[in-house]
Amino acid sequence: MNEKKVARICWNTNNWQRPSGSAGKLAASGAYEAKTGYGHEEWLFDISKLVNGYHYAYIQAIGQHREKYADCTYDISFYTINSKTKDRWWLGEIIDVQVVSEEEAKTVYNFYRKNGWLREMHAQLDSVGASVKEFKSIEPEGFCCIKFEPKNMNILEEPLQFSSSDPAIRSDYYNLKNKISSPALLETKKFVFSPGGNNKKTSTKAEYRNQNREIDLVHNQMQSDIYNVFMRQYGESNVASEHDTGCGTKIDIVVRHKKSCTFYELKTANTAKQSIREALTQLLEYAYYPDEERAKKLVIISPAELTQDARLYLKKIRSLFEIPVFYQKYDLKNKSLGMEE
Repeated sequence: MNEKKVARICWNTNNWQRPSGSAGKLAASGAYEAKTGYGHEEWLFDISKLVNGYHYAYIQAIGQHREKYADCTYDISFYTINSKTKDRWWLGEIIDVQVVSEEEAKTVYNFYRKNGWLREMHAQLDSVGASVKEFKSIEPEGFCCIKFEPKNMNILEEPLQFSSSDPAIRSDYYNLKNKISSPALLETKKFVFSPGGNNKKTSTKAEYRNQNREIDLVHNQMQSDIYNVFMRQYGESNVASEHDTGCGTKIDIVVRHKKSCTFYELKTANTAKQSIREALTQLLEYAYYPDEERAKKLVIISPAELTQDARLYLKKIRSLFEIPVFYQKYDLKNKSLGMEE
């Protein structure tokens, strides 16, 4: 039986598959994250890069005291803290996490270099404004400190929040702690319509659950304008924006019609095809995951003109799969909505 441990990892809004930028990271003077714009664990769950069947990664909780944990194998649970909001999120567990030697780390570093994976990591850092120079200065023996097989990942589909006063987590430091118990996770809510808007400003403010959507000022302006259009059309008590699904995600706009709801997903892509591609899976999840029916109609709103091919595509989806998905064009200049198609 492996020892059960728990470790804090850096804040990330890209599912720890690639860097997400400095938002939510430690900002304290002297902190590594503040200095570099990235954390050690940005790629912890990126299992697309395997070496002999293992994913290699670095976690500060072990890397800063590698000699102490040499040759050990642990079952490690992970949590993260948004340093700006102070919210805490439980991520799940990886079993059979092996601590690797500096010599093995050098071998893995060279494998990454030969396969072009280091260049990919550099590009990912650069895309979020993190320090590529600082990352390149890492010695090969310090590149990674753990390895595990992907099959041993028991990571939650969605991180779940827990209280800062939960006795299961008594320390905020990036160290390896003995796991006493799992924290009491905040219960997932049911979808219950609640009118109102969040009055989101057209600024660069982002929240955790916006992790799959880059900050988009045009999107925010569209959302505000369309929310007001629907308020006039359906009444203030029947319209909501950024509505919680009950599963840790938020719907751009919801309109209530007596006993049913319509979910709207807004996209700013320059083609209808791309907007449909980006929005469809989100709407399906919002409406039906895991086994619910929260909406009777799904609508994609975009400034892009609906082409004949895209129109035929939506018609085929409705007839073949009986998915009630429609499209509305939004006129950015006149701030008006076209007919559903």
